[in-house]
Amino acid sequence: MSDEFFVKVRRAIGFDGLISIIIGAFILFLPGRSARTVAGMMGAALIAAGLFKLLSVFKKDSVNGTTRLGHLISSVIYIVAGLFIFIDMQAAAVSLILVVGILTGMAWLIEGIIQLTILNQISTNKFWSILSAVISVLGGLSLLFSPLLGGILVWTFFGVTLLIIGIFKIIQYVTLKK
Repeated sequence: MSDEFFVKVRRAIGFDGLISIIIGAFILFLPGRSARTVAGMMGAALIAAGLFKLLSVFKKDSVNGTTRLGHLISSVIYIVAGLFIFIDMQAAAVSLILVVGILTGMAWLIEGIIQLTILNQISTNKFWSILSAVISVLGGLSLLFSPLLGGILVWTFFGVTLLIIGIFKIIQYVTLKK
C-alpha cells in the first residue's frame, strides 16, 4: 500500500470518527433539536423533490397528459408536505420519532415472525432460534404499542451508537501506523 493511499485512508477514518462523534453527541445531548434538524432536512428534501417534479411537468418531452397530471399532483403533495414540516417543526420532530418507533417495531415484529416460521425450521439449535424470535416479536410489539417512547429509545440508542463508533474510529486514527 502506498504512503499516499495510507494517509488518505487514515484521514478518512479520522474524519468519519469526528463526524460520528459530533452527530452522536448532538442526538444524545440535544435529542429534540436533532430530531427537528432531521425533520427540517426532510422538509427541504420534500420541497426540492416537489419542485423538480413540478419542472418536469413543463418539459416538452413529457409523454402524455396523464403523466403530466401525475407529476403535477405528486409535486404538489411533496411541496405541501415539506411546507407542513416547516410550519410546525416540533410536531414534525415528534412525528419523526413516532415513525422511527413504528418502523423499528414493524421490522422487529416481522423479523421475529420470519424467525419463528422459516429460520426455526432450518436451525440446528431450536432454543436460541425460538428465544431470538420471541424477543424480536415482544420488542416489536412493545414499540408498536408505545411508538413514541420506543422511538425516543431507538433515537437515543442511535446517538449512543454513533458516539461509540466515533470514539473507536478516533482511537483507530490515532493508533494507526504504517
